[in-house]
Amino acid sequence: MPPANPFPKDKVAVALGGRYTIHEELRVGGQGVVYRAIRTKAQDGSAANDSVALKLHTDPGQDLRVEREISAMERLRHPNLANLIEHARVTIEGRNVRYVAWEFIQGEALDHRLQTGPLPPKTVACLGRDVARAIEHIWSARIVHRDVNPKNIMLRVGDREAVLIDLGVARHLDERTITTKGATWGTMGYLSPEQCHAEPQLTCQSDVYCLGIVLQQSLCARHPTNGDQAALIAKPPRTVDLVAATPAALADLIDGMFHPRAAFRPAPAAIAEKLAELADRL
Repeated sequence: MPPANPFPKDKVAVALGGRYTIHEELRVGGQGVVYRAIRTKAQDGSAANDSVALKLHTDPGQDLRVEREISAMERLRHPNLANLIEHARVTIEGRNVRYVAWEFIQGEALDHRLQTGPLPPKTVACLGRDVARAIEHIWSARIVHRDVNPKNIMLRVGDREAVLIDLGVARHLDERTITTKGATWGTMGYLSPEQCHAEPQLTCQSDVYCLGIVLQQSLCARHPTNGDQAALIAKPPRTVDLVAATPAALADLIDGMFHPRAAFRPAPAAIAEKLAELADRL
């Protein structure tokens, strides 16, 4: 049973001073509630017309991670990332709540999209191109996403552009680590070998490994090892063994993203360039 939503949208609208028109609930989870909303006024009272994903954070234990995500996204803007609109704290039902308004991505979360079946190779190439660009951009600020999986990727309407979302568990290498020694963050089934070993000094090559999993799943509409993290680390399946009709250039590139040693995986920029060329040919 999904968790109950502790923040009814009418209460949220009042708490935000009537500056937002709250629409449907997008997600409810252990760390927060997300609504689709329209921001009609900015914080300074000036007129606005922004379509946003409005997230209300419910876990005060994650406040520091949320603050780091906000701080990073105030500095980073990119077409393949969900950009920050505004943030603040409000009182809802007697609770002090952090809210963050993110750019609303018109499209569909990849995990939902894959419920209808596999994606064609051209779409997979476009998806990989865009997520690799996002990984490269956040790495320019020494940030590792750590949770590249289908729930955190949006396909824009038309299936030719993708956006990486939710840096809530990202590793900020220039900041003091707040992960307990020997622990790791991320989603089981989508962890790199370094994450499984709880290595503290991750790089963007960890996100590259995770992207490889996502691309294989996108081609066959199922997790390549049915969610078995140990099997994935022991021997990642070859892409052509999952989908025999995968173009050779695409399969070879994806397979290279699974190298057990991070330094031998292709860099995000190289992945983006190769996939852009491949997408143009398909």
